[in-house]
Amino acid sequence: MSTDSMNNSTKFSFQDLSDPIVKAVEKLGYEQPTDIQSKAIPLLLDSDGDFVGQAQTGTGKTAAFGIPLLEKLNPKRRGIQAVVLSPTRELANQIDQEIKKFSKYTNFKTTTVYGGVGYKDQIRGLRDADIVIATPGRAIDLLNRGQLALNKVNYFIIDEADEMLKMGFIEDVEILMDQVSDNVQTWMFSATMPPQIIRLIEQKLNSPEIIRTKNKTLSNESVHQMYCEIQRKDFSKALRAVLMSEKDFYGIVFCETREETKNLADKLFNLGKRVVSLHGELSQAQRDKAVEQFKNRKAEILVCTDVAARGLDISEVTHVINMGLPRKHDSYVHRVGRTGRAGQTGKAISFIDPREFRNLRMIEQLTRQKIDRFKLPKALDTKRIKIAHELDKMDGIKEAITTKGKDFAIDDSYELFQEYFQAFSKEEVSKILFSHFYKKDLRSIDESLESLERSIKEKPKKVHGRRISNGSRRPDRERRRFRDGGRRSNSEGRRRSSRH
Repeated sequence: MSTDSMNNSTKFSFQDLSDPIVKAVEKLGYEQPTDIQSKAIPLLLDSDGDFVGQAQTGTGKTAAFGIPLLEKLNPKRRGIQAVVLSPTRELANQIDQEIKKFSKYTNFKTTTVYGGVGYKDQIRGLRDADIVIATPGRAIDLLNRGQLALNKVNYFIIDEADEMLKMGFIEDVEILMDQVSDNVQTWMFSATMPPQIIRLIEQKLNSPEIIRTKNKTLSNESVHQMYCEIQRKDFSKALRAVLMSEKDFYGIVFCETREETKNLADKLFNLGKRVVSLHGELSQAQRDKAVEQFKNRKAEILVCTDVAARGLDISEVTHVINMGLPRKHDSYVHRVGRTGRAGQTGKAISFIDPREFRNLRMIEQLTRQKIDRFKLPKALDTKRIKIAHELDKMDGIKEAITTKGKDFAIDDSYELFQEYFQAFSKEEVSKILFSHFYKKDLRSIDESLESLERSIKEKPKKVHGRRISNGSRRPDRERRRFRDGGRRSNSEGRRRSSRH
């Protein structure tokens, strides 16, 4: 294994690339490369050997391997030239979408293959593809069916290698690596380097160039991290208070179990929120639809479990909300890292039961960042945000009436409405309408915040010298359900990884 390559002799610029890639990158609004991009892209362009890149999630790794890959592919050759391995279907789709954007002004074609859906369309896609993005299990299935040949592939890329390990797919990865030719270039990307990944690098890669980007902290400095210590039974109330007080909320809410995810999503839907959920009981089609709705902002809130959210890479997320701290502290880092990306700022708010306070301090030590106490919003501020949001909805009508004047079309029944208010002054009319439309909502804000303040001041009860634990968590069961993809068909059930 080679020594780490920490610096490049020349500073990389996107303008150094070929015209089709420069055109695509400019259209995407890329200006300055990220740390991993500036180090990996020129190295991959100049080298014919193996490569390992270590960088945090959300640092632009797809561009770091996708751009040099497109530059190195042979436009005259037909057939699959590159395979990209992804741990999940969601991430495979995102990689596919990103590479399609970079290759917009080229003739290269990509396709995805993953479990949970039929083989027919995927096999058809393989016939014309230059790049295949695959999950390990489905790649092996297609290999065994004679539909995917790896011995003529020039580039074999493993993305999120540590996630492959966590999800139990590393043996499948090794099987696939054994099927490629000796001349293949293998590129591996991983956020962390546990011993098993290091061993895989030593055994399967040929003296790779290694680069590591420096982590400023284990979590993003552009994220304001906060916690609210409150009884678990009041987590939903606290979430509602945040949603009422935060303007332009576009966030991910993390729960521990499938049941919590479903119940919370139902509650938010009943409050009139545009919400979708991700959990282990959903079919692939349902998962794809939920992710698409959230990415296109048809939903403002995504409620999910850690396992179901793996592989999601959605930009412009303003908030991450933790409904309790995750059992594994590194999961907290991954959650928080889903906001504050691409130079933007974000907020991460964790609702914690008093029993979790010790874990909070351990997370602070891990992330090397102080997590501030979240201050409940003031009732008046929350009400003003509520009213401002409602008034914004009237802007279109207000502009139309102002512009058209007497020509503004209105229903004949307006006369009754107009007669009702004739005896009142302008101020009195405003007060009548304000009270009619908002009195109930404003009273609800007062009651919710008062209830939360009481909950924060309330101390947890003790039984036989031990604090009562509210709520049960079954993350292991959730992981098993998601891993197995619910009920397995006879053809798909042989491999857990084929469902990912």
